[in-house]
Amino acid sequence: MYIRTKPRTLKSGEKACTYSLVESHRVQGSPKQRTILNLGKDFNLPKKRWPALMQFVMDELRGYARLPMEDEVLLQTGQDILRRLNNKGYNIHAPRDDRDAILTHEIHHTDTRTVGGERVALSALRTLGFAQILRSLKFNRDQINWALALVVGRMLSPGSERQTYEWMGERSSILELLHGKLPGDRTLYRIAARLYKHRKMIMDELFGNTKALLGFTESIAFFDLTNTYYTGRKKRTLLRHGRSKEKRRDCPLVTLALTIDASGFPRTAEILPGNASEPKTLRTAIEQLNGSKPTVIMDAGIATEANLTYLKEQGLNWICVQRTKTPPVPTHEPDQVFQTTSEMEVRAWELEQEDGERRVYLHSAARQALSDQIITTKRTKFEAAITHLNEGLTVPGRPKNYEVIERKVGRLLEKYKQVGYQYEVKVIPKKDSAHAEKILLTRRSAYDACTEAFGGYVLRTSHTAWPCEELARTYWQLGEIERTFRTMKSDLGFRPIYHSQDEQIEAHLFLSILAFHAVHLIRSKLGTKQIHKSWGTLKVKLNEHMRVTSVLPQNKTHCILLKQDQDLKPFQRQIFQIMELPLGNNTRRTKAKRPKKEDAEV
Repeated sequence: MYIRTKPRTLKSGEKACTYSLVESHRVQGSPKQRTILNLGKDFNLPKKRWPALMQFVMDELRGYARLPMEDEVLLQTGQDILRRLNNKGYNIHAPRDDRDAILTHEIHHTDTRTVGGERVALSALRTLGFAQILRSLKFNRDQINWALALVVGRMLSPGSERQTYEWMGERSSILELLHGKLPGDRTLYRIAARLYKHRKMIMDELFGNTKALLGFTESIAFFDLTNTYYTGRKKRTLLRHGRSKEKRRDCPLVTLALTIDASGFPRTAEILPGNASEPKTLRTAIEQLNGSKPTVIMDAGIATEANLTYLKEQGLNWICVQRTKTPPVPTHEPDQVFQTTSEMEVRAWELEQEDGERRVYLHSAARQALSDQIITTKRTKFEAAITHLNEGLTVPGRPKNYEVIERKVGRLLEKYKQVGYQYEVKVIPKKDSAHAEKILLTRRSAYDACTEAFGGYVLRTSHTAWPCEELARTYWQLGEIERTFRTMKSDLGFRPIYHSQDEQIEAHLFLSILAFHAVHLIRSKLGTKQIHKSWGTLKVKLNEHMRVTSVLPQNKTHCILLKQDQDLKPFQRQIFQIMELPLGNNTRRTKAKRPKKEDAEV
């Protein structure tokens, strides 16, 4: 609010001035002035006292307390202005800025995208220093953004690189969070291939950053293999038929050999043909450990004598389960008794030591009971199936042909092979007929002896001084690691693969490994707060948190684009707090021209 002087020339040629009280406001964002009171030409208060007058008037209008005023002229002039303003109904608190004037009946929402999962995933990758690693490999800013988007896409919406391209362009806020632009549809393939080209350095740096962040020591390495299948018809070097973990014998496979630290983070990775022999892959993995000497934990499929000899030659300690048939439970008192984390009792016996190698027999009553229950169920089903087949020989409409019955018995023995060897099944032919007369089912000696070793297994190790309990608990970590490893196979797009070119297959699988590293960091942080949900559950919850773009029309030509996150639900808020993310709605407001009506309809 201020006083404006407007000079004018009278008809007589005399110079004169008129005075008015003016305030500023805005129209469509532009500053404007309007006259709120005409003070006339007889306003004779000296100009140097105008600021004091304006301060007095505004203080009175706003209801501010003031000190007594000794200047009677200024006081009377101010009171006269206040009286006239009050008579006009002037309100100093009324809005004077129409920038937020909105045509409420024309508000609409143009875009809704996921944002919760993206914020959590990017937070994990920043914690791991992923962008800094790529910067050291001469990735430019756009390439770093696209690499981050590829990994986040594999975490939240697993699929091929083309599917990730559609996800980031149509359903996700990832590019807005990265302040990046949408790449070409083939650019993502090149970025993924470049990541795989530098896989060794990237994995070493990620593991080193994680170890420094969480403070664990690299003392144990778990080595395991898995495979994925391809449903197409093209043949490449990596696509080979082998033993499928998913029972997809009809599809060519690709094998992944992965070394995982006891903390659950991947240490080395190698992508191999689908027919790669499990025992022959250990040497390659050990050579990638850069001279470190962890204790290697293996399952029975990899723990061949040749591999154990190789580990001895390399000076590495190891723990594995014995490949040969488990002997019966020892009859003498155990050397040590302890409990699992679920309070199940485990008994341990020291067996013989030879050639610097030690064997320990472990037996769990709970495991024994579970195995007995499984074997009893299979026996009951097998005997019932044979009995049903035998009874059908005298029932009209049921199979009776001798060859058919022989074939059905063979199929049952194959179906229940875990218990089939415990029985002798003999089909008796009927004289002078092609039919069978009866089926004889007898139990062999293996029926009683087979359960003697249930619940027990033998551990082999090079650690001759470790207590039995420490040895057992270290080996049991392999099961926990395998459950963690299952996250990559089930929740991160590892199966199936959609590429036929070897380079694209390798790049695709390596993205799953990078995503697994970030996912395991997130789950580790949540685990410290007793949140142990699977990544599949977590990403569903996080993907429910959306970012909405609203168009707020102001007039026929201009509008406000308001991008704002939804309010966090309680569980989402808890995750954000653990990941140290801001809890606000992250509002972004920009002015824009309204699209033409026909464009909006299209």
